Amino acid sequence: MRKLFAAVLALALAAPAIAADEPGVFKVPGTESTIKFYGYAQLDTTLDFSGRVADIENNDWATILPAVPSKDSAYAKKATPQLYMTARTSRFGLVTNTPTDFGPLTVKLEGDFNGPNGFQSETYTNSVLFRLRQAYGQLGGFLAGQTWTTFLDLGAYPDVVDWNGPGSIALVRNPMLKYTLALAPGATLAIAAENARGSQYGGSKFQTLPDFHAALNYTAGWGHINVRGVTQQFNWFEAAGGTNPFSATDFPTDRAAKKFGVSGAVSGSAKLGGDTLVAQFSGGQGIGRYLLNAVGATQAINGGGGGNPGSFIIESNGDLKLITTYAYHVGFTHVWNKALRSNLVWSQTFIQDPKANGVAATNVMQKDMMQAFVNTFWGFTKNAELGLEYVYGQWKSFTNGTPELKGDMNRINMTLHYNFY
Repeated sequence: MRKLFAAVLALALAAPAIAADEPGVFKVPGTESTIKFYGYAQLDTTLDFSGRVADIENNDWATILPAVPSKDSAYAKKATPQLYMTARTSRFGLVTNTPTDFGPLTVKLEGDFNGPNGFQSETYTNSVLFRLRQAYGQLGGFLAGQTWTTFLDLGAYPDVVDWNGPGSIALVRNPMLKYTLALAPGATLAIAAENARGSQYGGSKFQTLPDFHAALNYTAGWGHINVRGVTQQFNWFEAAGGTNPFSATDFPTDRAAKKFGVSGAVSGSAKLGGDTLVAQFSGGQGIGRYLLNAVGATQAINGGGGGNPGSFIIESNGDLKLITTYAYHVGFTHVWNKALRSNLVWSQTFIQDPKANGVAATNVMQKDMMQAFVNTFWGFTKNAELGLEYVYGQWKSFTNGTPELKGDMNRINMTLHYNFY
């Protein structure tokens, strides 16, 4: 049985082994394991010349376009320009590799200091909170733990200074069980069950099933292509007497609803001499947490709303209605020399009107967004890099008889990045 199990694992995608002669890798005395310590210190600076989210200590300080206030608001008009500096993105991690009868066992633990932190933060002592980023073990093709969601294709992530980048990205790290199978040279299939957003997010929403993912990836000398999908189950319950999101009255009886949503994405990269082109298109019903700009589909729909930002709304009769959102991005990297490269990135997001209770959305809900990033990175010395970037963004709202609202973003990003070695 043991030999059979070993043979099955040998057919799977092998976990990346750590060579003992790699930089930062050494043999753990008295064991067969190697360990690698890695990380960096980083200073990020943003300068906003138009609207910016107000509370950046308890919210994300990096680009989230839907959170930019309406340009007609007093805050957007008067609270500019705004400067912010932070080192909270600095990180460190450990990777170990141990030979076993079934192949190498890889264990990874990684964290940074970029968690919300209103009690300390820049207002008080400039201390920030440590947060877990990745923690998993991988044996052969089987991975268990927390890492980037299977719905994220890092190979198609554009090269930007901004910590978040365009809102078409699935910036999610999930606890999961994942199996990756090698189908042919360069081709893999990953299947995963990942933690869903249950009652820990969205109040009355609860979790019954995990999010199920599948991703087919092919890599060749010219670049790569990735096709993937995710299914999500949404459960909602409100006991009698709970608040009706579309009415001043309470629900007279218990209310419960359930819906399934399916979302997908296709992405890839192409090598153009020394340059690189990346692109992605993603969307679907209830895509919510797997598309950053989907938070623009807020709970405040038709004067009330209620539900889960970017995923669903709760109608007056207690039913769930999923919100459909689509987004894409295209990025181009030009390498001037070994120390200098520049990038141009364009992205758009489109939110469909869910017509809550059959009524078209008003200007309390955003309908489309556009973003542009222009930057240059300079590796000015060994292990150190400077990045400078201009970011433009704009969102527009639905109207249905109400005045159209817009939010504008004009930001300068700068980062100084220092690797440990």
